[in-house]
Amino acid sequence: MSAGQAFVGIDAGTTGCTVMIFDENGKRLGQGYQEYPCTSPRAGWIEQDAEAVWDGICAASKAAVAAANLPASAYRSVGLSSQRGTVLMLDENKHNLMPSVVWNDGRALKYQEEFAKEISPEDYQTHTGMQLSPLWTAAKIAWLRDNDRDVFSRTRWFANGQEYFLHRMGAEEWVTDPASLTLNGMMEIGKLDWSDRILALCGIDRDRVPPVGIPSGQAGTLSATAAAETGLPAGIPICRGAGDQQCAAIGAGVVSQGQAEFTVGTAGVMVAHLDSLDRIQGRNLWWGGHAVPGAWDIEGGAFALGASLKWWRDNLGATEQIAADTIGESVYALMVNKALTAPAGANGLLFHSFLASQVTPYYDAASRGGWIGLGLYHDRADMLRALLEGCAHEMRMVVDSFQSDIKGGITDLRLTGGGTKSDGFAQVMTDIIGQPTKVTRERECTVFGAAILGAFGSGAFSSIGDAVEAMVNVEGEFEPNQSTKELYDEANGIYRGMYEAIAKGGQYQKLNDFSTRNF
Repeated sequence: MSAGQAFVGIDAGTTGCTVMIFDENGKRLGQGYQEYPCTSPRAGWIEQDAEAVWDGICAASKAAVAAANLPASAYRSVGLSSQRGTVLMLDENKHNLMPSVVWNDGRALKYQEEFAKEISPEDYQTHTGMQLSPLWTAAKIAWLRDNDRDVFSRTRWFANGQEYFLHRMGAEEWVTDPASLTLNGMMEIGKLDWSDRILALCGIDRDRVPPVGIPSGQAGTLSATAAAETGLPAGIPICRGAGDQQCAAIGAGVVSQGQAEFTVGTAGVMVAHLDSLDRIQGRNLWWGGHAVPGAWDIEGGAFALGASLKWWRDNLGATEQIAADTIGESVYALMVNKALTAPAGANGLLFHSFLASQVTPYYDAASRGGWIGLGLYHDRADMLRALLEGCAHEMRMVVDSFQSDIKGGITDLRLTGGGTKSDGFAQVMTDIIGQPTKVTRERECTVFGAAILGAFGSGAFSSIGDAVEAMVNVEGEFEPNQSTKELYDEANGIYRGMYEAIAKGGQYQKLNDFSTRNF
C-alpha cells in the first residue's frame, strides 16, 4: 500500500467521544475530544441523549481533522467503536423516541428473577455466553415492555450505537455485528447471531433488531451532510468497527490465544482472544464475538474504574482541579501523584469501587461502593491512594477469573485506556494484580482499534493480523513489586471478604430497595 494514508477512529464512549487519525504505521496524526453527559432521572437509572453523542462525534471529528491538517485525498477510511449494551429506541425513520438507556442503568433489576422463571442461569449462559443479569439490554427491553407500553409499541428498531451512528454518517447498510452485541445478552453464542429464544423473552422478534453482519465490514461512504457536520471528506469508506472493548483488544494487538487486555476507562473491561469456545472451563466471565470475524472473545468487567476517579474529580477534587488549571497539568495526574504520597495499603483504608454495581465475578447489580476502615488518622492522600488501590483490587478479581476460566490462562496481559497514561497508576495496578503487564505506544486502544478495523475494512490491509502487525507497537512493561506482594495479597483477601459479608447479609439489596422506594 502507498504511504501517507490516514485512517480515522471514532470512539463514541459513555462520557465523551474521542476521534483520532493515524497513519499506516500507527502514528497518531491528530485527535479531538468532546465530553457529553449522562442523566439519572431516578435512583439507579442512567440515560443519554443520542443527539448529544452525535454532536460530540461531530465536534471531536472537526477538532481531529483540524489538528491533523491533512489534504482530503489522504483520508482512506473511518472505523467506529461504540458503547455496547446501550439501547436506542428508534421509530420507522430511525429517530429516537426517548433517551437511550445506558449499559450501566439499573432499572430492570427484577428481570433477572423474571427471566429465571423461563430459563435457568446455567442455560442462559450456555446459550448466550452471558451471565443472567438485569444489566444487559434484554432486561431493559422487557422493562420497557412492561412499564412504558407507548414507547415500546412505537419502537420500530431496538438498536445499538454502532449501527445508529453509522446510519447518521450515511451508511447504506443497516447491519450490526457480533462484536457489538455482547452486552445485549440477546445473542446465540455458538451461531454469533440473534437468539430467537431471548428475543421472545423480551417480547420482540428479529424484525425489530438490525440483522447481524460481520465486524469491520464497510457499511457505506460518508454522506455530504455528515461530511459537513464532521469535517471529514465526503465519500470516504465508513466501516463497522466493533464494540468498544473488542476494538480495544484489536488496538492492543490481542489477536492470539493467551493474550488479553484490560481497558481502564469509564468502566474497566478485560478481553481475551478465544480460538474456540472449547477453551472455556469456568463460568465467571461472559463470552462474545471478537472483532476478528468468526472468532470469539471472553470478557469480565468492573463498571466504575475511571468513573470512580471522575466522581472524585467532580465532587471532591476541587483542590486538584485548581492546581491542575494553575500549572497546566492533567487533574488525574495530580490525583495520582497525591495518592502516591501515601504508603502502599493506604494506612489500612480500603475503597470498594462498586459505584455502578459489582460485575465480575459476583454480578451484583445492587452493590455500591465506599471507603471502608476510615479513621480520624486518615488524610486526603490516603483516601486517594485507597481509591486507586480499590480499583486495582477489583481488577484483580477480574484477572483471577480469567486465569481460572480459560485453559492455559493469560500469559500476555496488556493495560490500555486513559487510566494507564499514568505510570504510577499502572504500577499500582500491576503490583495488586500480581503479574507482569505491558503497555502499548498508543494507550487509547479503543479508538485505535476502530481505526485499524476501518483500515482493514476499506481494503488497506489484507487481514486484521497484517493491520495489527503494521500499526500496533508495545512500548513498555511493568513488573510487580515483590516487596508489596504479601501486603497486597492480604489486602485483596480483606477487600473481597468485606464485599462478600455485606452482600451475603443482604444489606446491598436492602439499601437498593430503600433508595428506589424513597429517592
